[in-house]
Amino acid sequence: MASIKIVFVMVYIQLLLLLILSTNAQTCSYMWDPIFEANSANPPTMCPVDTKSGQSCIFPFIYNGVAHTTCTVNGPNNPDFRPQCAVDVDSSQSAIQWSFCIVPTDTFVLYTTVRKGGPWTQNYGSTQGGTMLWIYGKRFAQRGFNTVPSTATTNAIQLVDGYSVYNCTMHDDKVTDSQLTCYTLKMPEGVYQIRVYVNNNLIPLYQYYDKKRATFAPMSSQTPIITGATPTTAPPRSLLSLSGSFKSSCFSRDTDGCSMDNNPLISRIYIGGQLCNMVNPFTGANYSEVTDTSLQCNFDSDEVGIFNISMIVTNEYGRSMVPSNLYRVSATNQLYVFQTYATISSVLPAMGSTQGGTTLIISGQSFSQSVQYPIVVNVAGQACTILNVSLTEIQCKTPAVPSVILSQYQGGLGLLIFSDPITVSQSLITSTNPPVPSGTASQMWTNGASYTSNSSASETVWMIGFIRVPTTATFSFILKINGYGALFLSSDENPINKIKIADTTTRYQSSPIILQNNT
Repeated sequence: MASIKIVFVMVYIQLLLLLILSTNAQTCSYMWDPIFEANSANPPTMCPVDTKSGQSCIFPFIYNGVAHTTCTVNGPNNPDFRPQCAVDVDSSQSAIQWSFCIVPTDTFVLYTTVRKGGPWTQNYGSTQGGTMLWIYGKRFAQRGFNTVPSTATTNAIQLVDGYSVYNCTMHDDKVTDSQLTCYTLKMPEGVYQIRVYVNNNLIPLYQYYDKKRATFAPMSSQTPIITGATPTTAPPRSLLSLSGSFKSSCFSRDTDGCSMDNNPLISRIYIGGQLCNMVNPFTGANYSEVTDTSLQCNFDSDEVGIFNISMIVTNEYGRSMVPSNLYRVSATNQLYVFQTYATISSVLPAMGSTQGGTTLIISGQSFSQSVQYPIVVNVAGQACTILNVSLTEIQCKTPAVPSVILSQYQGGLGLLIFSDPITVSQSLITSTNPPVPSGTASQMWTNGASYTSNSSASETVWMIGFIRVPTTATFSFILKINGYGALFLSSDENPINKIKIADTTTRYQSSPIILQNNT
């Protein structure tokens, strides 16, 4: 029994010794591990770094008065800027003998600029993104022609400021083994370090000529601004007038004073994902004079919907911004600047069966069918079954006549304005039963709930339409008018059920009203 106990004790002692040895064993990290940059004040133990000569690097070593704890690309006799280190030093740790370091990739980063061939000091651009960065260096990954996309040979770029990291979208068409190009994303003002990845390997900062020469600074002062866009609604393929601070009046290298690479160009104007062209493709003429504060462009698309507007200005600028006062809120709770709509020129036939089944032919323009904005036709509030759609014609089959027919149905866009050259008393306008437009009143359409009269004579104006709120919430309506008037709101789709909610005799603002979004 005693011998068995001794065996157990010996096994226990052996396991304890193994545990102690394992605990005391030191681990190391490789020099190119990002942990060294993140913990420069208290770096971990570095694993030995081998060199092409078969010797290991000696750290730290001193060269030109600078103590190096990693390899460097700024050593002697190194025209290709490959990482190298000292493999022999004197008593003062000064480098005597050098050798090239064996590292995962010997890519070298020289500097970054926002202009092809520009200086490293030109490193600023738009806060809205769209600035093209040019990163110069040596031995970047160069992807050859391949019929199948490959990620085996890749470059990637990130912009880093502390804990903020933004990807820079690669522009591979201009990539060579000595230059990379990418487009910045929207980011706050600041100074961002350019970090390069080659074949999934992060290029350490000791393989930069100078990390301060590889930075990017988005700035509000370098951001083009669009401050005005008219009209705010129009059919597709309409002409738009833009105003603002574009930072350049150049849009083509063929324009006088714009031929040099250092001249920034208004390269593209986007309405949503579609182009807005400044030059008529049929005549070759500009739609208007292009200045750094105003221009006209044509929306070259048949798409119907809501859109935001932006422009790209090359070199030290980028994508434009739009101030908040230009944005509108759609019925689907989306922000937009410009809206397109289809136009209807005729509906045939004018009569049909009360039981439905009549084929309607609706003629017009821009009947663009899309997944986001499918075409829907209603007749008396009921769905008309779509049979066929083209850009200029819709065919649908009518439903049966409903039991209740209203005088008006929701649909269309904006408000109808009726104008009569007559004077109506304040008491009548603000009564619970106000007058309606006469049969001879002029009519016009507006996309906003405002109207400015161009007449000096007396005039009575009605603005009539449906409101479709973007979300269920409590709303207040404010009446602003130079004269007297009243604001009415129906409790449903029927205009008969309207009630007065504000007027110029008692109060200009309505009480809070809960409106439902049932879209």
